[in-house]
Amino acid sequence: MTYHQFLSEREKIDYLIEQGYCMKSLKENLSGSFVEFAKADPLSGTIDIQTLHITNADARKYFSSLLIRQLQKQGK
Repeated sequence: MTYHQFLSEREKIDYLIEQGYCMKSLKENLSGSFVEFAKADPLSGTIDIQTLHITNADARKYFSSLLIRQLQKQGK
């Protein structure tokens, strides 16, 4: 179950990244991590927000590595 949960959560993260979303904010508590993804639409000037609740420890490590990579690309 745990490995399948990791795969499911990783798939959701990868899907949003592939769709052009960037991690915008992160809130952690005892029930897991709530990762907010944002994607700007330059044509309409709107920002679409998606939030994932990540509960699996390996999935949390996974998005953490992606977040570090994202920040490095942004030069932060």
